[in-house]
Amino acid sequence: MFTVYDSKAEAYMIPFFAKSTGEALRSFSDTCQDKNHIFAKHPEDFTIFELGTWDEQNSEFVIYESKKSLGNAIEYATDLLDDPDQLKLA
Repeated sequence: MFTVYDSKAEAYMIPFFAKSTGEALRSFSDTCQDKNHIFAKHPEDFTIFELGTWDEQNSEFVIYESKKSLGNAIEYATDLLDDPDQLKLA
């Protein structure tokens, strides 16, 4: 289970599920590279966190004692590095 924190809104987005951390990071990375998405327009504002796991075999949540930061959108916006205007920090 994962969420994204928006530092400008000072709020966490609705959690989402992925089968693995790698799958969640691939989805986040793809979104960070979509020039029309807010993550790509303001990558410095968004950080992805892992909150816990969902066991689909026994229908149980395991919520971590503390959330795990998996990085800021800037780290995943690799396609935008060729366009410096996309990475202007506020």
